[in-house]
Amino acid sequence: MAQISRRIKIFLLNLLYRRLWVKIAIVLLILVTIPVVLLGVMLIHTSQEAVKNSVLNNHKEIVIRAAEEIGSFIKKPQYVLNIVAGMFAVTHADAWKQETILVELALDQPLFIRVSSLNLAGQEIASSELGGKLNWSYPKEALKEALKGRDYISQVNVLGSHTPYVTMAAPVKESGRTTGVLIAEVNLRGLWGIVDNIKLDKTGRAFLVDQNGLLITHQDKKRVLKNENIKDQKDVQSVLSGKTESIELEDKTGKKWISSYAPVPDSAWGIVLRQEQDEAYLFSKVMQAQSWTIIILSELVVILVSIFMAQVLAHPIKVLVSRIRSVSAGNFDERIEIIRHDEIGRLIRSFNDMTKKLKKAKARERLSAIGEASAWIAHEFKNSLVAIKPFVQLFPRKHKDKEFVETFGKLVPQEIKRWESMLKDLSDFSSNFELNLVKTKVRDIINSILKPMEEEFMQKKIVVQYNSEENNLYLDADPERLRQVFVNLIINAIKAMPGGGSLIISEDSINGDAPNRPSYLEIKVKDTGVGISEEALEKLFEPFHPTRKIGGMGLGLTISRRIIEQHGGNINVESKSGVGTTFIVRLPANYPSITKSL
Repeated sequence: MAQISRRIKIFLLNLLYRRLWVKIAIVLLILVTIPVVLLGVMLIHTSQEAVKNSVLNNHKEIVIRAAEEIGSFIKKPQYVLNIVAGMFAVTHADAWKQETILVELALDQPLFIRVSSLNLAGQEIASSELGGKLNWSYPKEALKEALKGRDYISQVNVLGSHTPYVTMAAPVKESGRTTGVLIAEVNLRGLWGIVDNIKLDKTGRAFLVDQNGLLITHQDKKRVLKNENIKDQKDVQSVLSGKTESIELEDKTGKKWISSYAPVPDSAWGIVLRQEQDEAYLFSKVMQAQSWTIIILSELVVILVSIFMAQVLAHPIKVLVSRIRSVSAGNFDERIEIIRHDEIGRLIRSFNDMTKKLKKAKARERLSAIGEASAWIAHEFKNSLVAIKPFVQLFPRKHKDKEFVETFGKLVPQEIKRWESMLKDLSDFSSNFELNLVKTKVRDIINSILKPMEEEFMQKKIVVQYNSEENNLYLDADPERLRQVFVNLIINAIKAMPGGGSLIISEDSINGDAPNRPSYLEIKVKDTGVGISEEALEKLFEPFHPTRKIGGMGLGLTISRRIIEQHGGNINVESKSGVGTTFIVRLPANYPSITKSL
C-alpha cells in the first residue's frame, strides 16, 4: 500500500514539474475559477436575501389586509349600535317602539346575539328578546363607559354553545347629553372564518389575540375555548404594542418560524401569521441547489476548457522539444511548419534557421568548420532557450496583462483585509439586529474597557478620570452592543489627543417624573483633544462622513447612535476646535424593585 502511494505521489510530482500544459492549466483554473466561485456565492447570497425579503413582505401584506378585514368586521356592529342609538335620540322612542326596533335589528343582523336598551340607572327599557328581561350579566365597565359618552368593547368571552362573543355598548345622546345606553352581545364566529381562511401551504396558519393576549381565533379551537393566554410570546408582545412587521423566531422546542403580525385598526387586538421557515424558504433552497449545480457544471466546463487550452498552447513547445531531441541525435533535416506569428512562431522560426545552419555545417568537411558551426549552433540554441524560458515563466502573467497580474498579487491580501473591515461596518449599519436585553450596569461595561487599555493610556500620556456614582440603578440593555458604543467613543477620544491629554468619563442619574426616582442614566465621554469643527458637527452622525482622517468608513458613530436609540436613549455631542469634545449618552434606567424581571 505504501509503495502504491509513493508511486502515485511521484507520478503527480512528475506531472506537475515536467508538464508545461499542467502548469498552464493550473494558472488558467486559478484565474477563472476564483472569480466564478466568488460571483456565484455572491449571487446565491443576494438571491437568498431577495427571496427572504420577498417572503417576509408578502406575509406582512397578508396580515395587514386580514387586520383591515377584521377591523371592518368589528366596526360594523359598533356602527349599527350608534345608528340605532341615534334613531332612539331623534325619535324619542318609547319602550314598545324601542323593543320593536331592537327585535328587527336582531333579526336583520345575525351578528347580534341580544341587544338591550338601558336607562341611566342601568335598568332595562327594551330588549331584542320579546317579552324577556335582561337575563345576562354584562360588564359593569360597559355601562360606565357609555354613561361617559364613549363607545365600549369588552374582551372576548365564550358562551356555553362554544360561541365567542364580545359585549359592546353605545350611548344614546340627546342634545349632547347622554339619556340612555344600548348594550349588545356580538357573535364573533364570523371572525373564525376570516382567520381560518388564511392558509399558506401546510404549516402557514393565522390566529387572533385580544388586548390581553387571549386567543380569539386559532386553528386549534380547543385552545380558544380554554381561553389560552399567549401574551408571553415574542410576536404577540410586539403586535399588542402596535408593531407591524415580519420576523424570524424560534419556539421553545427549537423549531424556527416566520411570524408576521399587524394590529387590528381601531382596536387593541392583533393578528399573527406563522409559517415554518423550512417551508417558507423552500424556493430559496431549491434555487440555491440549482445555483450550485450550475456553478459546479461551469467549473467542470472551465476545467475541460483550461486543459484543452493549456494543451493547445503547450503543443508547439512539445513539438519543438521533440524536434530538438531529433536534431541532437544528428537528424538535421527536421523542420516545423510555421503557422503562428507570436513568440512561439518566432521561436520555431529560430529553430528552423538553426537546423539549416546545422545542416550546412554538417556538409563542411573540415573539422574546424564543424567546430565553428557547433559553437555558433550552441550560441543560437542558448539564445532560443533564453527566449523559451521567460516566455514559459511569464505566460500566466501575460494571459491578460502583466502589470495587472503583478499588481494583483501585491494588493489582494491588503485589499481583502480592508474589505473585511468595511463589510463588518456595513452589516451593523442596515440589519436590523435584535438586542439581547439583560440587567446591566454601565459601570461594569466601562471598567471592562478601561482596565485593558491602561498601558496604552500611559504610553500616549492620557490621564483617565472615571466618575461613577454609587447606586442600584441598572439598564435593560444589551451589554455587548453598549460596549461597542463606548469602545468607539473612547478610541475616538484617544485619536483626538495625539499629544496626550485628559479623558473624563462621568455617570449621573437624572430624575424622572416620579419624585426621587431616577429614570435616566447620563454618561459623558469628554476629551481635551483637537475638537470638531462646526461644519463637521452637522454631519457627525451621518454615514460615510469620518470626522478625522483616521481611516475607516465613517460608520462608527452612525452605528453607535442606532444602538443607543434601539435602547430607547439618545446621544449628543458638544465640541469646540482646539478645546475638546464631549459625547453625552442618555439611557433609560430602572430600579430592580419596580421593574419586571426579564
